[in-house]
Amino acid sequence: MKPQSKIMLYLYAYLRLSRDTQEGNASIDTQRAAYLAWMEGGEFTRFLQELGITRDQVQVIEYVDANVSGSKALEMRKEMRRLMKDADAAIYQDRSRVVKHMIIAWKLDRYARSVSEFLRLAAWAETRTIRLATTDNVVNTSTPTGRMVAVVLAALAEWEREMIRSRITEGHATRVAQGRLGSGKPPFGYKTERRDGAAYIVIDEEKAAIVRKAIAKLLDDGTVTGTARMTGLSQGAWRNILKSQALRGYRTHKGKLVLAEDGITPVKFAEPIINAAEAKAIRERLQALATGEDRAPRVAANLANKMVWCHKCGKTLYGGPSDKKTRLYKCKAGHVSIYAETVDTAIEDEFLKKWGGMAEYVVQLEGGNDLSAEMEEAQEQAKRLAHKMATAGPLMMSTLEEMSADLEATYAALRAAHDPDVREVMVPTGRTLGDAWKDVTARTRLLADVGLHVVVHGRGHTPQRYEISWAIGGDDHELAEMLGDMDWNEHSA
Repeated sequence: MKPQSKIMLYLYAYLRLSRDTQEGNASIDTQRAAYLAWMEGGEFTRFLQELGITRDQVQVIEYVDANVSGSKALEMRKEMRRLMKDADAAIYQDRSRVVKHMIIAWKLDRYARSVSEFLRLAAWAETRTIRLATTDNVVNTSTPTGRMVAVVLAALAEWEREMIRSRITEGHATRVAQGRLGSGKPPFGYKTERRDGAAYIVIDEEKAAIVRKAIAKLLDDGTVTGTARMTGLSQGAWRNILKSQALRGYRTHKGKLVLAEDGITPVKFAEPIINAAEAKAIRERLQALATGEDRAPRVAANLANKMVWCHKCGKTLYGGPSDKKTRLYKCKAGHVSIYAETVDTAIEDEFLKKWGGMAEYVVQLEGGNDLSAEMEEAQEQAKRLAHKMATAGPLMMSTLEEMSADLEATYAALRAAHDPDVREVMVPTGRTLGDAWKDVTARTRLLADVGLHVVVHGRGHTPQRYEISWAIGGDDHELAEMLGDMDWNEHSA
């Protein structure tokens, strides 16, 4: 920047705003209007008279740092960095040192919000004979008194900022301890309730019912995508809720539990929507989906999927269309293929003839009280307690020992009630297998239950190309025995 002959003063106007959307008293327009009005005032006029120059010998250069915090270092602000670079270049080119330099800002906190940063700026300016000033005339570093006042004010501004930060932190800690709403929206399934002049998070029964229904579907071979549609949330938002501790009513920060002052007990913001066992089941289901385990199988087009075999290679035939788009059972090695309708019709006829009058039974689980999830939570809490006791002094030890005794009692009660053994009981559905066959989606399962096995031969095999057999055998009483020694005559149609 080469100074022109008539330019005797460079006035660098520095404007800074912490948020570029901020309006009102601290807006960029407000700061600009302030320094332009200041240039018309007596303080700036006296300064020009002191230098012996006129207004037309002043060149104003504006630097605007929008959306930049005053706590940032000088070099981390793009426009402040450019201002300092331009001033250095102008001073370097002015060999005669005739041109003067001055930086004007709206208020002291526009320069910096910490004493250390303001002192760095003041030291840089002093070595270059650059005056720092503010439009409220509080700061003027051209005199020792002015520099001292600026430093004191910077210290007061920093102290005020730290006090505000401390009040915010303490207020947040109080809200956390009371289980009150901190900031932002409550998690899905909860709502904000105001009482005692404060905001609390409580269960939103309507949304919680939706959450419980979606979770029940997820655990019953559902998917994250499918159950997300039930909640109205995006897949990503629903997955995040399932993976977090929000539905347990626990506070988290960056994926970790927020603990109480004792460093052991998780902080709760509200009552839980799900219990520990359900939370554990969700984790296991998400893991199964992520690793490809227990994914919902594709619906087979052919009736006897994975139950039809090639006579030559002994491998199962897969479903696929012919050139005429007719469904087939086909050998991957190309040994045999057969129309699926031919085999499926024969299977249906034999099944209904052989098993249609048999009573249908389903397996139900009885008994069992699995408290392993609650026991795991107690064990995690015990680990945190043990770590705390290892570093605690005598004053805290008695309190921690009381907590340990309570935790031991809780764990003992859980162990006493823990009975994970589950019994499988065959329960009649009240319908026959022939009735069950009417449910098209259940047919493949029914065939697998009675051990269907079909072997397909090549063309020319007589009397027919396929052989149908049943793993249970030819006596209906064998099936009754497999189903729990049921009386065939009592349960048959």
